[in-house]
Amino acid sequence: MKKLITLMMALVMALSLVACGGPDKQPAMDAYNKASDAFNEAADLINQNPDMYDQEVFDTMNAMADVLNQHAALLESDQEISEEKLNEMIAWYGTVEDWVADIKTDLGL
Repeated sequence: MKKLITLMMALVMALSLVACGGPDKQPAMDAYNKASDAFNEAADLINQNPDMYDQEVFDTMNAMADVLNQHAALLESDQEISEEKLNEMIAWYGTVEDWVADIKTDLGL
């Protein structure tokens, strides 16, 4: 009986390790947090100076907000994400930061 219980515990532990074997989300989460903070800063600047921007900037801002929200839900979920998708997300966060830099340049900041 003890051997059977020990064997079952070993199997459960092995299965739990397999479940945790997916790619590490932490680098993507860190990149998301940095990009999200930058995006929020830019959104505040745009909202404070709406006359400086055309509808295209507002549309871009709304589209980025939608993608950031989708990524947040994905990163916070238990859903496994491929390494390729995580790298794709991290690269996109770089474009968000570039966009924010452009907004700051437009405002002379």
